[in-house]
Amino acid sequence: MHSVTRVCVAAALALLVPTLTAANERRATFAVEAVAVPTNGPIVLDGKLTEEIWQRAPVVHEFQQREPAEGQPPTFKTEARIAYDAEAIYVGVRAFDTDAARLVGILTRRDQRSPSDWIRIVVDSYFDRRSAYEFGVNPVGVKTDRYYFNDGQSDDSWDAVWDVEVEKDADGWCAEFRIPFSQLRFNNTSGGPVGFAVIREVGRLAETVSWPMLSRNANGFVSQFGDLTGLRMGGTPKRFEILPYSVGKIDTQPVDIGNPLTSSTDPGGSFGLDVKYAVTPGLTLTATANPDFGQVEADPAVVNLDAFETFFPERRPFFVEGSGTFRFNMDCNDGNCTGLFYSRRIGRAPQGSAEPGDGEYSKQPEAATIVGAGKLTGRLGGFSLGALTAVTAREDAEIAGTLSAGHRNQNVEPLTGYTVIRARKEYRNQSSLGFMATSTNRQLMADTDFLAKNAFAGGLDYDWRLSQMYSVSGYWATSHIKGNIEAITRLQENNVHSFQRPDADYIDVDRDATTLRGHAGSVGFGKISGEHTRFNTNVGFKSPGFDSNDLGFMRRADEKTIGNWFQWRDFTPGKYVRTFNFNLNQYAAWNYGGDRLYSGGNVNMHWGWTNYWSNGFGINLDASNFRDRTTRGGPGVLGNPGRSLWYYFNTDNRKALSLYYYGNHWGDSYGSVRHGFGPGINWRPTSSMSLNMGFRYDINHDDAQWVTNDEDASGTTRYVFGRIDQTTVAINARFNYTMTPNLSLQVYAEPFVSAGAYSDFKELVDGRAPTYDDRYRAYAYASNPDFNYRSFRTTNVLRWEYKPGSALFVVWQQGKGASESFGDFRFGRDFGGVFAAPSHNVFLIKFSYWLNM
Repeated sequence: MHSVTRVCVAAALALLVPTLTAANERRATFAVEAVAVPTNGPIVLDGKLTEEIWQRAPVVHEFQQREPAEGQPPTFKTEARIAYDAEAIYVGVRAFDTDAARLVGILTRRDQRSPSDWIRIVVDSYFDRRSAYEFGVNPVGVKTDRYYFNDGQSDDSWDAVWDVEVEKDADGWCAEFRIPFSQLRFNNTSGGPVGFAVIREVGRLAETVSWPMLSRNANGFVSQFGDLTGLRMGGTPKRFEILPYSVGKIDTQPVDIGNPLTSSTDPGGSFGLDVKYAVTPGLTLTATANPDFGQVEADPAVVNLDAFETFFPERRPFFVEGSGTFRFNMDCNDGNCTGLFYSRRIGRAPQGSAEPGDGEYSKQPEAATIVGAGKLTGRLGGFSLGALTAVTAREDAEIAGTLSAGHRNQNVEPLTGYTVIRARKEYRNQSSLGFMATSTNRQLMADTDFLAKNAFAGGLDYDWRLSQMYSVSGYWATSHIKGNIEAITRLQENNVHSFQRPDADYIDVDRDATTLRGHAGSVGFGKISGEHTRFNTNVGFKSPGFDSNDLGFMRRADEKTIGNWFQWRDFTPGKYVRTFNFNLNQYAAWNYGGDRLYSGGNVNMHWGWTNYWSNGFGINLDASNFRDRTTRGGPGVLGNPGRSLWYYFNTDNRKALSLYYYGNHWGDSYGSVRHGFGPGINWRPTSSMSLNMGFRYDINHDDAQWVTNDEDASGTTRYVFGRIDQTTVAINARFNYTMTPNLSLQVYAEPFVSAGAYSDFKELVDGRAPTYDDRYRAYAYASNPDFNYRSFRTTNVLRWEYKPGSALFVVWQQGKGASESFGDFRFGRDFGGVFAAPSHNVFLIKFSYWLNM
């Protein structure tokens, strides 16, 4: 390191250390311990806080601002008191307000965030300084709850059974919570401490205050909680929860008169069961048998023209809840990560396809049926533990013809078992060391022996804190897949690996292999806290044979990466600016043959203004890249240097009408450009209704879009490219009407059109040629690859939580889809065609009843 650099680093650290110390000193001047007292009689949960216990319990009142002016006194006074009985903890909070008529309470369904006033209670019942349960309410009684893990990451899908009542008066409002010990997995008879925090949000001021002060500049969240002492259980909490449910549904769809496998209506019904059992105070077993996820919102429509799989987030409640325990992140982009476990592999679409003969029809299921699944999650000593297992049924396609004597079946997905084991040792200084192991085991049939029989993946990950400000983090992973020669050859030749590439002299397809092995890893060093500066530098790799996709998600193997990030931020509000951050990014990757897959840099800036608007922009400059997967197993091709601009703004979301916009523009020097426009509105005509509408308009003019690999009469493969002029338009609409905090209607709808017209066909001649014109030559391609794809998807859900933990769902889902062989886009014609397309409807009623034993 040069002497000038050493001086600069030393000076920077000298400036940062007093800042962090000052924050600790501000915290130290306030008490960070609260005391819970036992009740001396029943508490009537009414939000009025009139019982004698609320006068006797010690008051917590030393709140400080978290936002916008960290560490400063709050605008309004807040008081909290804590009590308990044999079964539950009670928290009474009075939120004073000098203008109570301006309290903001937006009526939404449970767990939906809004710019309301809020009171949140957060309990670290394990007292591990890493995990916690949050319970929140706004002035009209809307409840939210979530689970924190890893000292700040949150699982908003976690739902507990608890009660709260609110009351508004001339002095502000009150919230009275009753949280059963069984929901906290609390088992303490000694009065020992638990972590505890109270958070209040004042909607009209966008102000957040907390006890104790929870600094945004410190790394971690739960580790900043205060101590709550005095809690003692008077007995054994209830440990067993059962949620039986029944489902009745009717499918309707157009019918081909000659198809003996379809009917216009297809009624059906099923029964299922969810179970939770507290094995120990820290470990919970959750299981489901014959689950139904009919109320889950449909995935958005996409047209994928590249070589890699599209990622869709998990939405099914069983797999979303507690998913943080099973995270083993390998690839992250702006906080969105994928890794060794991707739960949507369980119950995936069948990987085989029916092969009907002439005059025959086929019908196959859209997804593999989940017979049952179970998971064990929680803590044991200093370890965070998770284990999950699931079984999906064998799925067959039906094949029949109008003239055939009967039906026959073809296996399209085998009976499959999935297992995940996760453990992480967590240390007092917030360091952690963990491992994960996954396995996928299939009972193959003759029709599905193109799949791997067994797949195993596992690894170690670590986050080692060198101090409060610096950490070293990363992972190492390995994979091992077994199958017959066909299955392993298929894996070697898919777009994750592309061993057959003719221009890759460092890999080759092993035509006799029955296993595929690989490994991956990364290491990074970063500054993770501080008032103004943070940074991270990292390197990583995935060997050509690494593959975790049987139960994980990765787009490609065969890469070595490097990335660097620096941020300067200021969260101290000024006259015009509330928050500001400035980021620098550098990134690059190579395959194992030394070809540069990408390389570039980015600068971006973001502002939050005192009028509660926000905006930001970023500029990217990218060098020429080598696209080694573009020809789907053929030779790679050089791309062109590019530059891009993206930007956004959001108006004040506290207003009844707010706007947002996102735009992006990319181009190179050879006629390829992309533009994206994304305006939208949020409108609340009343406190119980909201409408969100987003419009997406994307233009893609790519002069070198891969079309196909065409084999000519001599057997020579021609790698065909063309210029594509593609237009994609989508309208995303969400309407919510909340009649009471427990009764709501949610409507989601998305019409979607993507049209692409090809021209100027050419074949690849020399993908590594330095100049663009030397890479291709004109090619007479006779087929028509133009497309015009139309889709409409809607999910409409009426949800009634008729008693805590028990719910009734009434659901209507509709899907429409059609495609044409022309590539021009006309708004009226194409969106008219969306709604004229054949439709598939599902009408569903789901009834569940919660029991606690």
